[in-house]
Amino acid sequence: MNNMKYFVLLFVLLFISKANAQHSFEGVVFVDGNNNGLFDGEERKLPNVLVSNGRDVVSTNEKGEYKISTIKDNLVFIVKPTGYISKLDSTNKVQFYVQAFSGKRRQKHNFPLYENVENDDFNVALLGDVQVDVMDDIYHVGKLVTEELVDTKPDFIVPLGDLSFDNLEIFEPLSETLGLVGSPIFYVIGNHDLDFKEETLERRDESYEKIFGPSYYAFEYGNELFLVLNNIYPKENRGYEGRIDENQLTFIKNVIQHKNKAHKAIKIFMHIPLEEVVNSDELVHSLKSFQDVFIASGHTHTQYHMYHERKDLPPIHELISGAVCGSWWQGPHDIRGIPFAMMDDGTPKGYWNMQVNGNEHNLSYKVSGANDNKQMNIWVPETNEWDTALNVLNHSYVYANVFAADNDTEVMISFKENEWLPMQKYKGVSPELVRFYTLQELGRYEGQKLSKNPKPKVVSKHLWRIEIPNNLDKKAYLIKIQAKNEKLQLNVKGNRVLWVR
Repeated sequence: MNNMKYFVLLFVLLFISKANAQHSFEGVVFVDGNNNGLFDGEERKLPNVLVSNGRDVVSTNEKGEYKISTIKDNLVFIVKPTGYISKLDSTNKVQFYVQAFSGKRRQKHNFPLYENVENDDFNVALLGDVQVDVMDDIYHVGKLVTEELVDTKPDFIVPLGDLSFDNLEIFEPLSETLGLVGSPIFYVIGNHDLDFKEETLERRDESYEKIFGPSYYAFEYGNELFLVLNNIYPKENRGYEGRIDENQLTFIKNVIQHKNKAHKAIKIFMHIPLEEVVNSDELVHSLKSFQDVFIASGHTHTQYHMYHERKDLPPIHELISGAVCGSWWQGPHDIRGIPFAMMDDGTPKGYWNMQVNGNEHNLSYKVSGANDNKQMNIWVPETNEWDTALNVLNHSYVYANVFAADNDTEVMISFKENEWLPMQKYKGVSPELVRFYTLQELGRYEGQKLSKNPKPKVVSKHLWRIEIPNNLDKKAYLIKIQAKNEKLQLNVKGNRVLWVR
């Protein structure tokens, strides 16, 4: 009887041991000299390349070998090292990952890398919410982004989440359109890119992963370290909150542990702004080894700068980068068939360029369809004699909406040559948005197939105004406005004709 109990206990223990046995992934990271994607035995193996399962991070040994456990529903991927890049697919997505197939306890995969010329000076295109839903929107992206960037060709492109408007089948057409630029693309997931039909956290990004790869990862380029994060945490009934899950926090800490001696700065791309992430303190704490931390996010369909204070360390600079789609492709269409769709703070649709120069970076905003000098909207009163409906909007102020400014930007105006006056920061709604909405309510766009704009109520974070001096002679003036900010390396100008009548 005792022997029978012993054998039953032994059988149970063996069954539990087998069930809990870790599945592993192993292989080499190598330079694919003949470009066939296969490790042929004689090709150079790369040491010190990081490999991750989305939580754990291991480094290849001197022979370029790695071994890592797998996590259900997680991809296995490498952290792109400086001077190398994974193969690009036909739409210029970086193929740095592989699916760990379930059922196999021991799997092998070799990661090919290719030499990539990377200077310490490089340019990145940051695309706030593209948020395409139908092919009409894909055409807009082609006109506003692809056709422009193909001329400047940034070193790489980062779409900052909300790639879709819940239509996950639109991922592939979007990828094709952006891929035509010819630059490598590192994608970020947004709340409208989730599989809300899935019931587990690990499967929230299943559709996204099939097209774009892991929804969080890291890479090096030039002298810089980058983190791409998934801070969308699904809740019941298609809800979500800004949160970074435990596996991802562990991944971040592990990457930093490997890389904090090689880098004094880190740049982070994520969708929801830091102030809306409920466990942001944990993320900020994990970044304590970096003097210089920059974050680019999206989500709000407005753009502004935030500076997050840290004890005994420089503040974290965050750019909330607005939206390529403006306000969800809403409003009347122009002659090219593109919706006006200003952002909720009155900023025209566009994207950001980040120019990295050694240990510094400079940010500049590009209005889609306009030249580089278009950096502000200037509003002045105009008393019309034929179409008088909008005369109710006139009041005796000049407004300047400076798209790339922060609170410390100095904005000056000249009504007369070489006589400059300071403009005051104004907490209010963009007058251009008020004009659009007024025209809509007057029925001026009736008969057009469009998505209507809601009543504007968002307070712009980069709006200035000044009362028009009452001692100006009745005539036409060419007013000039200049905005400067040394910290942001911002120095932009605008002109407008003002009639005093």
